[in-house]
Amino acid sequence: MNDLAQQMIAPVLSLVFVAGGGWFTLEAVADESKQLQAKVEDLEKDVGSQDVLEVKVQQVEDRLEKMEKLLEKTIESQQIQMQNQSAICQATNANCR
Repeated sequence: MNDLAQQMIAPVLSLVFVAGGGWFTLEAVADESKQLQAKVEDLEKDVGSQDVLEVKVQQVEDRLEKMEKLLEKTIESQQIQMQNQSAICQATNANCR
């Protein structure tokens, strides 16, 4: 019986060592998984923020484009008014400045 116990010591110790190493590996993988999950969540927040910024930039660009069109119409209207005023001044021989 003593001989059997001595023969079993090495395999049992190996099994305990392998099980301990496996447990440590599982713990390390679990920690890395949690860290990776946190990084993914941070990236998702950043991407969400980026999407919001892109939408805001697009809205600003749209507003600027509308303002440019309104400014062009205002300039055209002023040019027409200046032409009309010039024609009136010439027709009446008025000194318009």
